[in-house]
Amino acid sequence: MKKMLLALGVVVALSACGGGEEAAPAEETPETDEVADDAVEEEVAGDFDATAARTTYEANCLACHGGNLEGGGGPRLAGEGHTPEQIYNVIVNGQGTMPAINIPEEDAENLSAWIAAQ
Repeated sequence: MKKMLLALGVVVALSACGGGEEAAPAEETPETDEVADDAVEEEVAGDFDATAARTTYEANCLACHGGNLEGGGGPRLAGEGHTPEQIYNVIVNGQGTMPAINIPEEDAENLSAWIAAQ
């Protein structure tokens, strides 16, 4: 009985934070070239390195915040209207049940700007 409860606890815990086993949902393909061009301009228009930010996000945030920043075990990040400064503060200091993330300052700044732009 104890083993069964322990196993159930492990399954629930891994489910709560995403477990990192699921593949991220496929990105939707824009219907027109104009929409695709706008998306590229928006991604490049920010003051951040989107590729590096996505890599940092996938290594540190994806398991709890989802492949598309939609939330899961942690809250939704996309479209929440937080400033880069607010996001940076949570990354380096933690908040609530989220621990501080130990990444270089420039990575935290880049990630913060990228998340704010989503």
